[in-house]
Parts: sequence; structure tokens; C-alpha cells
Amino acid sequence: MGIFRSVSTLFTILGALVAVAVAWFVPWVFTFHLGTLAYFPYLPKSEQRYLRITGPWSGPYKKNWVPSKDIPRACKIALVAAEDTKFFIHRGVDLESIEKSYEYNQRKKKPKRGGSTITQQLVKNAFLSRNRSYIRKAREILGAVILDATSSKDMQLTWYFNIVEFGPKIYGIKDASQFYFKKSHTALSTRECASLVAILPSPNRWNKSLKAAAPSGFLVSRIGTIQARMRMIPTDEESSSLVSTNRNRKPNRGPGDSPDAANKNRQQQIKQLEIQAEQADELYLPEGPAEAEGQIEGRREEEILTPPNQGLPEQPQSLEILTPSDP
Repeated sequence: MGIFRSVSTLFTILGALVAVAVAWFVPWVFTFHLGTLAYFPYLPKSEQRYLRITGPWSGPYKKNWVPSKDIPRACKIALVAAEDTKFFIHRGVDLESIEKSYEYNQRKKKPKRGGSTITQQLVKNAFLSRNRSYIRKAREILGAVILDATSSKDMQLTWYFNIVEFGPKIYGIKDASQFYFKKSHTALSTRECASLVAILPSPNRWNKSLKAAAPSGFLVSRIGTIQARMRMIPTDEESSSLVSTNRNRKPNRGPGDSPDAANKNRQQQIKQLEIQAEQADELYLPEGPAEAEGQIEGRREEEILTPPNQGLPEQPQSLEILTPSDP
């Protein structure tokens, strides 16, 4: 009996250790659905972190929270154009993008591109560290898949715009719009949305010229490319009827269509949207001042900064794919 009791105790301990390991490895993305997030952003130019609390149901910490309806649609489209042209199509992870990033990093002999989707970036910013490792990337991917399977695209964008860093201790679109443009986030223009998104990969290094209201040639080039992509990428309206986080949604069928024919038609439409997104992604977005020099040569700054909006609304609109259960 003593041996069996010892074996039972051993398995209990091992089971507890496995449970702890799993609880650590899987990012707690369900926290978003609770409406309150406590996370640990980094101090400027430091590896030290501090506690920040936000969310639609975070009580006294709610003052800087911006609901989806108050985030300009142009800002959402600008983010997708800059960071993840397939955002409205993929399911949290873009394997093709990860493969391309791996090949790029192998050629450069230096990890620079991570191939992360907006969903992955949200998981990393909320739950993980900035340290580069395969373990962190695996946790990021797993969290993104779970988050995308349990939340709408608009919910992800809303949380992203409320926790992302726009400069030294400047978190969220509400503070960023006041800091850079001295105006409410609801009044941001298409160009201003593209400008905010343009500094996101490195806000503490790339924000100085934007703050001075004199964008550098490098930043001007990024803004121009983002605005060009905005007119090319699949939007929420085009994608929501085809690709949804609701895995039980049945494809729309026309009169006389069989289920197989309807599904085939749906797949063809999704493929066309993927091609559309890839074409937008081919407009290269410079990742450093040196890369931008050749791109802006011979182009007038006014043409880059103020291209026609071509249907992108200046007034905020909520995305059609928002579900009533989202915070």
C-alpha cells in the first residue's frame, strides 16, 4: 500500500507541475472578455516594467479607454494596411508571412522581422515580454489562435488601439492624439491616422519628427505607403460575410446552389481577397531611414502626405463585424 500511495503522490505532483506549466505557457487571452486588463509595459529606454490597468470595465482606470465606435475607421484600416494586410482574412496567424520573415532573417543573418499579425502583436503586448525566443513566439502564436477563435476582429482592434505604445509612456489612441495633434481621437483625419500607425514599430525613435510637426523624409515615405495600401487592402465590409470568427456560420447560397458549389464560390472569393492583400503588401514599407531615401526621391512631399481619401471616411464608424458581446 505504501508503494501505491507513493506512486499516487508522485503522479499528483507531476500533474500539478504540468498544469502550472500549461497555465504559464498559454497566454490568458480570456482576460480580454472580462473587460479589465492588467499588463506590464516597459519604461522608456529600459527593461523595467510597470503595472498599467485598462479596459471597458476597469472602474477608475477606465478614463483612457476608447470604445470601438469612437476609434476612427480610418485608423483601423491604417493599422491593417501597415501591420497586417491579411488581418480580416486569416485566423490569428499568417503562416506565409512567418515563412517569409524567417527567410528574410536568414538572409540578413539578424532577426529583424517577426511576421507577427495584429492578433499576435496584441497577445505579445498584453501578456508576453519583448525578448526574442522561439518559446515566446510559440506562446504568441498559440495565444493568437485562441484569441482569434473566441473574439471578433473589431474587438482585437479595439484592445490593440487602447494598449499599444505610441511614445514614451504614451499608451492608447486617446493619449496619442492629444500628444501629437492636440485634438480628440474622434477628430483624427486619415493622414493623422496613418501618421500614428507609421511610428508604431519603433515609437520612441520615430516619433520625434511627428511631435515636431515636421515629419522626416523616412516618416513621410512610410505615411505615403500606408495611405496607398489603405486603398488596396480587403476591408471589413468585403471580408465579414466570407470570413468570420463564428466558425459555425454557413456560407451564403444563391438560389439553386448546392452546398459544395456555395463553399467553392466562397473559397474563390477568399482567394481573391488574399491576392488583393498580397498586392497591397508588395508596396514596400521602409523600416529605416536609409531604406526610405530611394523611395521618396523625385516625389513631392505634398503628394505623399495628402493623397485623396477615395472613400475612407474621416468620421469614426464602427466595424460591421462587431458583435454585441464584445466589450
